Amino acid sequence: MHYKPKLGIVSLVPIQNGGGGEVYLDRFIHSLGNFDQYLWTTSSDENQLKASYDGICTVECFGPPPEVDYSTMGDWVEEKHLEVFESILAWSNRLQLDIIIFNSPIVYFYQTKKLIRSLKGGPKIGCIPHDVPGSSFSLLLDDYQETESWEESLDNIRPKLLDISKDQNTELLGSPFSFGNDFTIYNTEWLKEFYDPYSENDSFIFHPIISRTNELPELGLEPVDLTIVNPLPMKGGDMFLALANYHFRGHKIRILEGNYNSSMTTLEPYLIPVRSVLYQAELPDNIEVLGHVQNMSEVYRNTKVLLQPTRIESFGMTAVEAVFENCIVATTDIPGVIEGVGDAALRLPYYATPQQWADKISPVLKFENHRNDNMLKRKQFILDRQAEEIKGLEHFLESMVTRSIAIER
Repeated sequence: MHYKPKLGIVSLVPIQNGGGGEVYLDRFIHSLGNFDQYLWTTSSDENQLKASYDGICTVECFGPPPEVDYSTMGDWVEEKHLEVFESILAWSNRLQLDIIIFNSPIVYFYQTKKLIRSLKGGPKIGCIPHDVPGSSFSLLLDDYQETESWEESLDNIRPKLLDISKDQNTELLGSPFSFGNDFTIYNTEWLKEFYDPYSENDSFIFHPIISRTNELPELGLEPVDLTIVNPLPMKGGDMFLALANYHFRGHKIRILEGNYNSSMTTLEPYLIPVRSVLYQAELPDNIEVLGHVQNMSEVYRNTKVLLQPTRIESFGMTAVEAVFENCIVATTDIPGVIEGVGDAALRLPYYATPQQWADKISPVLKFENHRNDNMLKRKQFILDRQAEEIKGLEHFLESMVTRSIAIER
């Protein structure tokens, strides 16, 4: 195309200090070169954000950001959505955007439907959901308990997943059938199964961009045997507790709370054996807790085994990043995660016991050299897939603009 399309991107959570969905979007923006890009977002540091996107993307910031905590995000949206929508509409009209892409979590709020309706007839509208919907996944698990095969269970319940996605009464948030967006970008084939299993709507699979950063150490981290990131219940916090308290008591363990810093609220009472009003015990000496870490490369390089006992996941970016740093990964065999790590990780069945996890991990902790052929092959596969998907995504988005121009004529 001779005309350089105008691509607008909306991120409700501050892109520079959000979670995995915001990291995904940041790399998404940096990977595209065929568009004039414009970012609408909240930000705690507008100058820093604009400096980081200088020459790549024009930034528009909306007021103070919401609390980066999904437990309070809904209240903020309820209070602010009219003001937010007015700002986004004015931004879109002023720039005469060709395409707008909404990143989660804004696509998980029913109010966004009104915004999409208001934009209809203007730019082509896309959404990026990042999370497997809980109700649909629970339905899949009911079948999986009988088959113990993800593939067979998906075959069995695809029609039901589509019914949920199309049901206007339940309104699966993020569903293209519910919102009426023109296209959807999914981070895995696995995630698409829950929203559009028969490919009835325009969509593109764009896996998270992964690369080895070669960043210099900043934190001065000591090597540890095991690391886990954001061990909330849905991330396998219960399995981690069993491994930390019983199977690997003598091993050095590092916990990263993640950017929402809420996992330790749940975990800490179970990691400290004795605590009362009169006696305030501390975490065991072998356990270290870090808050939000920007330079994850340093974490992976100082970890023998990254634990990812996740219970529900669309991709699992940390697992693939760890593979790129030659860190062994032990993960649940959820298909979305396997789309990332392939055969380069230690894969355990969804209902594996803590003993099975310990038996799989223990032999690996004895070896110093983590590099293996499966890791090397997987890294090359991911790099090749990324290059293909970047070209494919640009073509896909350009086709949206071309189609829109043809309709107008």
